[in-house]
Amino acid sequence: MANQFNYPVWNLIRLERDSEIPLYEQIFARFQTGITEGVIPRGTRLPPSRTLAKELALARNTVVQAYDRLEAEGYVRRAHGSGTFVDRVLPEDHQTRARPAPPAPPPGKTALSERATRLLAFHLPPERSETLGLSPGVPALDEFPYDIFSRIAARHWRSRAISQTGYGVGHPRAGLTHQIAAYLAEARGLACAPEQVIVIGSTLQAAALVAHVLLDAGDVVAVEDPGHLTELATFELSGVRIHPVPIDEMGLDAAALPTQADGGTLPKLVVVSPVEQFPYGSSMPSARRQALLAWAQAHGGWVLEDDFNSEIRWLGQAQPPLFATDTQERVIYTSSFNRALAPGLRLAYLVVPPGLVEAFTQAQRVFSLYAPQPDQALVAAFMAEGHLAAHLRRMRAIYRERSLLLADGLQQRIGDRFVIPYVTAGLHMTVRPRISFDDVAAATALLHRGFDCPALSRYCRGPARQGLILGFGNTLTEKLPACVEAVAEAIDAACDGA
Repeated sequence: MANQFNYPVWNLIRLERDSEIPLYEQIFARFQTGITEGVIPRGTRLPPSRTLAKELALARNTVVQAYDRLEAEGYVRRAHGSGTFVDRVLPEDHQTRARPAPPAPPPGKTALSERATRLLAFHLPPERSETLGLSPGVPALDEFPYDIFSRIAARHWRSRAISQTGYGVGHPRAGLTHQIAAYLAEARGLACAPEQVIVIGSTLQAAALVAHVLLDAGDVVAVEDPGHLTELATFELSGVRIHPVPIDEMGLDAAALPTQADGGTLPKLVVVSPVEQFPYGSSMPSARRQALLAWAQAHGGWVLEDDFNSEIRWLGQAQPPLFATDTQERVIYTSSFNRALAPGLRLAYLVVPPGLVEAFTQAQRVFSLYAPQPDQALVAAFMAEGHLAAHLRRMRAIYRERSLLLADGLQQRIGDRFVIPYVTAGLHMTVRPRISFDDVAAATALLHRGFDCPALSRYCRGPARQGLILGFGNTLTEKLPACVEAVAEAIDAACDGA
């Protein structure tokens, strides 16, 4: 199909080669203006990237990156074997058809609370998707033990246990708390009584309970930077102040935390993920763990240990949790069954020091932060019959294979320009550039191709760090070579336009 106007499309492209604006951004902007103003009609076929690159005396990847962005933002569509065409429905069409804005509230009244307004401005990342390739933090859902759970569920409902359909006050909850306490003692070296285990729906509920019980408005919470944004939002909505602490390849360094000598306000709580931290991927060595505990003990601070990756370790000796080595009862421990089994179970738990049990259980009751009783019963039976340990042993071998295949492929394709980590635990790895790199552009291009590889810079509160976060847990082994190629192509295009 020929262009629907009487001069070549590249006549619209006027490049300022001395400008600080990348060339692919200039190409994108010229096309976007021409399309929205109708100069380039809808349905028009754009020239092949190779042809346009030749006419503009540019590298082809520069044009490809501009086309990728036009496609990602909805201005063009690609038809395999036919070319790239201006879409007949543009993003601006959706804007004009959008509902009218609601009427402004009367003077002196506010439609939303200040907390809600802050939440909307937080720019939280989208939920992870099990349907997209390389989505970080998602376990191998095809390997979930459906048959075993089906048998346990059938047996459970045949028992007609009335306690499992009530409020679950008192004894009926003991099944899962006893199993978790026994599991932590055996697998993690963490000794606790079942009464110290508080079963909830997510680790974000754990953060909310910690904020309600231990923090007041205006208190300071030290967090890892880059860090888990939804967790940070949970604390910010509680009225506390966030103090980002930059992390490195060995995780959070207690030496970077404020002290009395600094003259500032001391953090009342430090939130830390010691094993394969998300999103950076670092793990804390023993010396840093002990330094953090010493800081908490010296300054009367609390530590929230988010230990979401320790169960999935296939190499090396796992270090005991901070909770297990804390002699002054300053650590609150949290983990979940999201990665060990499936996120859809919505089952997590806290382990709190004995002196905090009453306060946390009362707060749990007031805010109704519970997990469904039947689901607790199913997982308790699954653990009691030894299935969890067997499932984890099998999954560690699968995750090890997938992580190595992904890392080896990336090392061959982009190892000269990126640091490729060989992780030993968890479900994600973060590749970081040695060169100039636009991680947002690469992540956007990958998302349009069906890959959920978030940009590391989106998780930074301080100076942005560049990188891509890649998950391997829920990506089939046979699909990983194609995933490597897609990531490499997106990185090539982003580096070319940076």
